[in-house]
Amino acid sequence: MTTGIDAAPKAGAPSPDTGTPGFGKAVVLALTLVITLVLASGWLIMPYFFEGKSILTDISDQVAADRTTQQRTLGQVMTRVHNGVAEEGGVGFDVDALFASPTYFERTTAPKVRERYELDKNIVFFVNESTHIDLLTQELPRIELYVDGVRYEPTLVDGPMFTDHHRTSDVRFAAQDANGRDIITPDTKELTLLVRNSYDPEDAPRTLTWNLPIDYPAEENVLSSPTLIAALSAGLLSATLTPCLLQLLIVYMATLTGLSAEQMSRGDSVPMVTRRRMLLIALVFVAGFTAFYTFAGAVIGYAGRSAQIIFDSASREMAIGTGVLVIIMGVWMGIKSRAPLVCRMPMPKSVSGGDSTGYVRSFLLSVGFSLGCMVCFSGAIVATLLVYVGMLGSASVGATILFVFSMGVAIPFLAAAFFLSRTMSAMQWISRYTPQIGFVSMVVIVAFGLVLITDNFHTVSDIIYPWLGLN
Repeated sequence: MTTGIDAAPKAGAPSPDTGTPGFGKAVVLALTLVITLVLASGWLIMPYFFEGKSILTDISDQVAADRTTQQRTLGQVMTRVHNGVAEEGGVGFDVDALFASPTYFERTTAPKVRERYELDKNIVFFVNESTHIDLLTQELPRIELYVDGVRYEPTLVDGPMFTDHHRTSDVRFAAQDANGRDIITPDTKELTLLVRNSYDPEDAPRTLTWNLPIDYPAEENVLSSPTLIAALSAGLLSATLTPCLLQLLIVYMATLTGLSAEQMSRGDSVPMVTRRRMLLIALVFVAGFTAFYTFAGAVIGYAGRSAQIIFDSASREMAIGTGVLVIIMGVWMGIKSRAPLVCRMPMPKSVSGGDSTGYVRSFLLSVGFSLGCMVCFSGAIVATLLVYVGMLGSASVGATILFVFSMGVAIPFLAAAFFLSRTMSAMQWISRYTPQIGFVSMVVIVAFGLVLITDNFHTVSDIIYPWLGLN
């Protein structure tokens, strides 16, 4: 006589381990998958609850105010004044000059402005004339530069001829001498500007002197504020990169479940090691896009608007290359998880036996898809950073901004993987339907590879956006 526990199941009754789950289990499973997707989509609160453009505009105002303050402070440090009270000058006629060194330009102006002055070729001064007792003459000042006693003539003196009481002239000297040597070197001790005008005797120029090296005040970059970096990253999430991230989310879910199904393909059990591998697969995927976006941020911070040219110059070739990579990874996943139609495809032993954990494929899928996203959206990212923040001028600042942005996506992704790995019913379902899950994951990943190759990235986003109410 056998006990009820030892008795074999009746004929036709589903096995408690391998049969189709009952209605209650199906509901629990469906709810589990929905919660997993919601957790992974946690970053989507940004476009719904925060106005990205408003955030970026506020940051732009703060950066502009910070730059104005720095310009005022640096202007005081770099300016020399001759107020005309000395016996050789006329009272009521003032002259001052600002030495616009490369450091001054870097801290106070945008890259486009710096390019216009060609600082590698020019030494730049801004000379101001003011009179309160008469009108300025229709004649620009005559200017000479002495560098440690050596005299140089200007290559350009440009200012308004017809003005009443105030005039600013753009004055430039060649940065190299006739032999191609730098005029100002680390050993230079003194710069002296002589400014002659019709108000003063010919032999009594206004003398303005700068002792080198300049003692610059400590740089205070508003973008180094953790609060502003977090706000800027939130602005990018809400206003710029949501179309890309929606597609990255789909690829992530296909990668997570597909590779996890592959890990369980040898049986129905769900050992602890498989749970850990699911978390590691998620972690490696997150590391892939975080590393890539951080690198892209460094390039944008360092190269400015030229970064868009860097990403766009070979955009089609990169999109096709990453698309092919994504397709190969997807088919490989299908074969390894014994997916229908592809499970019998021949593969070299070195390929079929390699990457048994799936970590390499997870990393390559993440980097490949992120590169395709950057190729498609680089213009929007670069424009957002440069339009709302102005110059970055720092690879570290650009890298930090996009690293924090990546963390805003990474944390929900990892939370979803942790939840799914701790839910036994979902893990058992994945183990039972490994071939089918592997096939679906393969199809999704291959489809996105084709999206990259055919340059239809925006088409997918245009389909998803209205459905989420994000027009």
